[in-house]
Amino acid sequence: MAEPYSGDEVVVLDCETSVFDKKKGELLSVAAVRVKGNEIFLTEALDLTIRSDAVTDPDAVRIHYLRREDRLAGIEVEDAIEQLLAFIGNRPICGFYIEYDRAILNRYIKQLYGFKLPNRFIEVSELYVKAKRRHHIHEVHLDLRFEGLAKDLQVPVVERHTAMGDVISTALMYIKLTGFRKT
Repeated sequence: MAEPYSGDEVVVLDCETSVFDKKKGELLSVAAVRVKGNEIFLTEALDLTIRSDAVTDPDAVRIHYLRREDRLAGIEVEDAIEQLLAFIGNRPICGFYIEYDRAILNRYIKQLYGFKLPNRFIEVSELYVKAKRRHHIHEVHLDLRFEGLAKDLQVPVVERHTAMGDVISTALMYIKLTGFRKT
C-alpha cells in the first residue's frame, strides 16, 4: 500500500455509519468499486455489511435503512477492513465527502494495523468546483449537495444512501468530471 501508484485506476468508496460523527460513528457498511477510464467494474465490486449491534441514530436509520436486525448477517469489522484494504491496494481513493469515509476507516485501520491509509484521496465535489471554475462559474452559484452534482452532471442517483448506490453514482460523476473517453 505504501508504494507509489503508477496505474490508471481509482477506487470509489462509500461508508455508512451508526451516527453522523466521524469520531463516534461505527462502520455499518462499506462499498467500493474500481474505475478505469470510463469503465466501472461492478462485477468485481465490494459491498459489505458489518455485523454490528451499535446503537444507531434514528436519523441515520431513516437515511441508510441499516437496522440492527439487518446487520446481524454481516461480517466482522476486522474481516471487512482486511477485504477493503486488499481491494484498494495502493490505488487512489475517490468519493463524495471522502474525508468522512477516510476518518472512519482510518480509526479502524489504525486500531487494527497501526497505520492510516497512505493512498491519495480524490474528492468528487472538488473536481466539480474546478471544472466549473474553468467555465467561470463560482462556487456561490453551485449546488454542492450530492443530488445537486448528480443533477447538473446528468448522472442517475442510484439507491441513495446505500453504500453501493452512492458508489455507483459517485463513480459516474468521477467519469464525467475527468472527461475520460473510450479509446
